[in-house]
Amino acid sequence: MRLRENTRLAIAIQHAILIDATVGAAHAWAYLSALDVPQSTILRVLSSTGRRRASDPQAARQVTTG
Repeated sequence: MRLRENTRLAIAIQHAILIDATVGAAHAWAYLSALDVPQSTILRVLSSTGRRRASDPQAARQVTTG
């Protein structure tokens, strides 16, 4: 796995993902905005539950039966 070059940003993103999972994307967006994270980055992080960068492991797929 490739190490992130910006540790502060990496920690903020991890925290925002937890915020998103617990209280929602709006709070996570506000948190990242307050830290001056670019909107394009915020959108990419919060719009998908899949991989957020090429070196991340593939997200587990949920299989639903109906």
